[in-house]
Amino acid sequence: MPSWIYALLVAFKMNKTNTRHLTILSYLLFFALVSTNAIGSSSGLPQLGDATSAIISPEKERSLGKAWLRQLRAQAPTIADPLLTSYMEHLVYLLASNSELTEPKIELVILNSSQINAFAVPGGIIGLNAGLLLYARSEDELAAVIAHELAHLSQRHFARGLDFSQRSSWTNLAALLASVAIMATAGGEAGIAALATTQAAAIDQQLKFSRHNEREADRIGVQTLSRSGLSPHAMPNFFEQLLKSTRYSGDHPPGFLLTHPVTQERISDARNRVQHLPSKPHSQNLDFFLMKMRTNVEYARDKVSLIKELTDNLARNSTSNTEVTRYALANALQETNRFDDALTNIDMLLKKRPENLIYLTTKAEILNDAGRYTETQQLTELALKITPDNFPLSLAYAEALVRNKQPQKAAIILKRQITNKPDTPYLWYKLSEAYGKIGDIAGVHESRAEYLFQAGRTSKALEQIRYAIAASKENFVQQSKLKKRMQEIKDSRKDLNL
Repeated sequence: MPSWIYALLVAFKMNKTNTRHLTILSYLLFFALVSTNAIGSSSGLPQLGDATSAIISPEKERSLGKAWLRQLRAQAPTIADPLLTSYMEHLVYLLASNSELTEPKIELVILNSSQINAFAVPGGIIGLNAGLLLYARSEDELAAVIAHELAHLSQRHFARGLDFSQRSSWTNLAALLASVAIMATAGGEAGIAALATTQAAAIDQQLKFSRHNEREADRIGVQTLSRSGLSPHAMPNFFEQLLKSTRYSGDHPPGFLLTHPVTQERISDARNRVQHLPSKPHSQNLDFFLMKMRTNVEYARDKVSLIKELTDNLARNSTSNTEVTRYALANALQETNRFDDALTNIDMLLKKRPENLIYLTTKAEILNDAGRYTETQQLTELALKITPDNFPLSLAYAEALVRNKQPQKAAIILKRQITNKPDTPYLWYKLSEAYGKIGDIAGVHESRAEYLFQAGRTSKALEQIRYAIAASKENFVQQSKLKKRMQEIKDSRKDLNL
């Protein structure tokens, strides 16, 4: 039995009292066994021909990556926070545009996990744990991790891995899905056991090749940082900080170290690469520190105590950045339903920076939570005149419209966003809500189908498509469109096949 499947069995045993995790692990174990059976059978291997044609096409990588992402969403909790997503996407695309990717089409997924980890999946999928924001001391360090993952994509390490060892590469991809999902859902000993065993198996199979890939990703990632105007020294600094953290983590090192083994030799190599590059000060991008604080508030266990600490720090002026501290306080007050106090603090920030999009969006979110939808509309309509179609502002605006009995306008806003982000489950979910308020039954089922499909629940998506077809029986054009979409969703079940 492959060691990574054994890890799933260990995790299964550890979670036998947790029904939700048991269901997830059952699915993953089934997925793992099916994948292994397909790989273990000579007839199940793709006919890739000679060494040149053995490298998988970029188109196949893309469909494979999208299918993998849908499976991940079905198993692991993700974050749909528009502000956090927007910030991360801007940083990813800044780096991607300065990377060696010829077509930087990136799909970002943020996992709802406080652990430190990141991964790249063929086809332009970048996964980041929210824990990276908690841990990174500067935007440059966060960017160093992203630049490293982008290098894995630009150098097509998965495709080269297939060429190097067809079986182990595909096995490792299936195992990565399983282990990442366990880390994000089960956590603790079960998740670490699964991921550690998975990666140990992968490293054992392709140690030399993997080390070469990591060094290559470091080298190219450093170049990407430099071209993006960020400090290349952040790469070795981040690795060194991670390595130091293992002294206090015992048998539970950060997930990033399990998937990207860091040694003192690797740190020295990274330092040698950057020593001749121009020294740049670390980025002081306010957005990074605001999103770091927003994430800290989200993961704070005792928000009442956090509010007291932040309030005391502001009163004593004992914080190095009162602006960031006040933003954290506004978020924490919002989380505890103290909306008037939250608005007082966010208005103080807006007085200093009246056009700051993070502050404007946060105020709109607070107003929505307080049930002051007309005020949200006034605020967002004015702001959207300055930055049309801004993603976080548009979603806050659409939310206010739906709640303020104007779902038709909300649907227009949401469909415009979907045009730019068609694979975003959250947008389809909000659109189904708008259609429900309008009374468009076919629209409700169609948008629910898209939401369920992107969330990895294909059978349920097909069920909703059938309902949509039945609800649009008098509209031949719509029915034809829905039937075509149904076939596309059915065909997508083959996307994970090599």
